[in-house]
Amino acid sequence: VAALIAGNAAADQGMEFFEKKMRPILVEHCYECHSAESDVQGGLQLDWAAGILTGGDSGPAIIKGKPHESLLMKAVEYQDRQLQMPPQNAIPKAQQETLRQWIQIGAPDPRTQKPGEVTLIMVRSR
Repeated sequence: VAALIAGNAAADQGMEFFEKKMRPILVEHCYECHSAESDVQGGLQLDWAAGILTGGDSGPAIIKGKPHESLLMKAVEYQDRQLQMPPQNAIPKAQQETLRQWIQIGAPDPRTQKPGEVTLIMVRSR
């Protein structure tokens, strides 16, 4: 039971980390080109969890727990001249570190539904 409680607390902390620290970075720097509200560039949609994990034309954007192997980190750190995101200016180092931490802790992300999809809820009548 203690392990279950600890697991739930860690999951809650991970979601709080995403909502308070990660989502604002994605909204500010990424959604303009990589969301359902945009003309999705490179096939990469960063406005839902599966979009990040599936990735785009270059493959998965992240590998959970492995920031050093994640394309998203390489892109935001400008490690590759062909893959620099956002293209005009690198995001601040503090935000790069937040992204690294998020990937390292397993990239918790509550956004399970693809933007624009409708979920039907069945209601039973008596």
